Amino acid sequence: MQHTATSLLLEIPLLVVTAIGTHLAVSFSQTFLHYRLAHRPLGRKFFRDHMNFHHTYYAKDHLVSKTYLYEKGNLTPFFLIPVLVAGACSYFILPFDFFVVQAASCGVSFYAHVFFDKEYHMERSRLRRFAWFRRKQELHFVHHRHADSNFAVLDFFWDRVLGTFRPH
Repeated sequence: MQHTATSLLLEIPLLVVTAIGTHLAVSFSQTFLHYRLAHRPLGRKFFRDHMNFHHTYYAKDHLVSKTYLYEKGNLTPFFLIPVLVAGACSYFILPFDFFVVQAASCGVSFYAHVFFDKEYHMERSRLRRFAWFRRKQELHFVHHRHADSNFAVLDFFWDRVLGTFRPH
């Protein structure tokens, strides 16, 4: 019994690192694909749909709406493709408990991306009462005013890494 408790205590920090690392990988892949595909003609359909829907509905002075207007051209599910490929590979490499933590963290991170992108553009977002949300929202709106910057949705430090950060 003591051996099991000891190994669990040693495993917990590794599981936490796995969860954090997974979130960072998902967050970076979202930011990088947004930067490289959704804002460049190289991205073809990603580029056309992103510009014709999201950046058309939410442009310059019209950054919020009563209802989220981007369902039709939402490309977010396509950002999951590389994550799912990596997840499928990790299923065969990682011990099962680590794989479960990785899959759960991936799901939470992906959901957070979708949730925050919608909340940024909602006129009556309940999160507006929080200063941290308003700061992130303003950084996102900088992206809509200057489409060559602030590609992240959650973790804007990736824009600093990519050299695309623009303060508000």
